[in-house]
Amino acid sequence: MSALLEVTELRLSYGPVQALRGASLTARAGEVIGIVGESGCGKSTLASALIGLPAPGATLSGELRIRGEDMITTTEARRRELRGDRVAMIFQDPMSAFNPVLTLGQQLVDFQHRANVSRAEKLARARAMLASVGIPDPELVLRRYMHELSGGMRQRAAIAAALMMQPDLLIADEPTTALDVTMEAQIIHLFRELRQQYQGSIVIVTHHLGVVGELCDRVYVMYAGEVVEEGTTDEIYHNARHPYARALIACDPAHIQGPVARLPTIPGRLPDLTAPPAGCAFASRCPQAAPGCAHPVPRVRLSESHAVLCHQVTP
Repeated sequence: MSALLEVTELRLSYGPVQALRGASLTARAGEVIGIVGESGCGKSTLASALIGLPAPGATLSGELRIRGEDMITTTEARRRELRGDRVAMIFQDPMSAFNPVLTLGQQLVDFQHRANVSRAEKLARARAMLASVGIPDPELVLRRYMHELSGGMRQRAAIAAALMMQPDLLIADEPTTALDVTMEAQIIHLFRELRQQYQGSIVIVTHHLGVVGELCDRVYVMYAGEVVEEGTTDEIYHNARHPYARALIACDPAHIQGPVARLPTIPGRLPDLTAPPAGCAFASRCPQAAPGCAHPVPRVRLSESHAVLCHQVTP
């Protein structure tokens, strides 16, 4: 499989805050990758950077290539052309991702403004896309405003909108966070079906390890703006080597055996990213920390697919 997305040493700062600190990842055509980590680790910042929409005032460096074209060095006009056609995003809050004063149909037609077809054909495409993501009576839903749809239907509409122009790369930022358990299961099932039909790459950004286990081929674990471990889903779930990755998995309710008086947590807090440590960012919270962890951290390659950013890991 060819590398569709290539991110190399991506750094992003908001003034003195170093939100991304040399993150690297790849995604191949037909592959689903997961980006996991606790709140504040840089997941959503990375997702916004992938679509060329960092927050105002951000400073970017490194390489971010989609089909070989660098989203960082290209012009803003070209980035606008690439959004939708080459890369699209399912945002965390579908309610705020749509215009509340336009019907869903009007917006799905507008999303196709570069398609050289009639308005009737655009409406027909929108209707077919809504049906393909499991929305019943798409003709009626096209005439509705977003506040008239349930949470699950909004999320399905957001997925349909992102797929309208059949992008090479689809990014889903916390696609099940605001949903109840039943709707979450339906959206996971929809993504499972989607990956069978979709020929591009899907990047799922989430803190929900169950979603990753259900859908992803490979996983990148982020902490303090860095990728601290990468590997196949099986390698991360069953042979995680970084202490943070292990602690994250231990906090997953699905891994808790029997009743417990208190749910597991990771003690301490994220480091101050205005002055991140020169060594391991997790050292102050790590039970395996040693004096050497204050030095720059090596990336240890354990296999072709598995790598860890840690002093305490050896090949």
